[in-house]
Amino acid sequence: MTHVLITEDDRYLRQNMVDILELEGYQVVDVDSAEAAIEACEHQQFDIALMDLVMSGMTGVEAISNLRQLNPFMAVIIVTAYATVDTAVDAMKKGADSVITKPFNSSELIVTLKRSIQEKQLLQASSDIDPDSVYSALANGLRRETLKQLAAHKQLKFMDLCRLVGVDDHTKFNFHLRQLKKAGLVMQNENKIYILTNTGQFVLQNHNLN
Repeated sequence: MTHVLITEDDRYLRQNMVDILELEGYQVVDVDSAEAAIEACEHQQFDIALMDLVMSGMTGVEAISNLRQLNPFMAVIIVTAYATVDTAVDAMKKGADSVITKPFNSSELIVTLKRSIQEKQLLQASSDIDPDSVYSALANGLRRETLKQLAAHKQLKFMDLCRLVGVDDHTKFNFHLRQLKKAGLVMQNENKIYILTNTGQFVLQNHNLN
């Protein structure tokens, strides 16, 4: 069973998140501050934490290092109403696995949670992500097109992705895919099929790729 920690100082939103996830069969503990989240992690191991960015006292991002010491393999999602690409990159540099923007619906919350847990299992620690590599990925037209095709088709095999992007040189395309993976924007699932990460989804929604 998946254990989820929700940290949100808006009581109504916090209860709404609890209701959504409990209906999906998750075991949920909810608290209203980062300090309380750290205390909860001292007594229990969690698979994933949903952390509000701005709260009285410590912020969600500031709490990540403490949470990681107590639950090293826990995925962390930062929840914020003031999201930008810079916010996401900063949160990832400090250990977050992804960012979700308020307001969100129940299906978006569940998809983000499931994808973050999967990413935690398949990707290296997000602290390895280099913000420069994110912007480098976005500066290249072929990589931008790759992200847009993955957004449109959800998941693609290597050869299908080559065809849609219009690349004949597979070695060259492999290089670009490695850069997108290094930037934390693209990943391969257990079947080696390419999909966007939560970060990739977020960047697409908050950055003009035309």
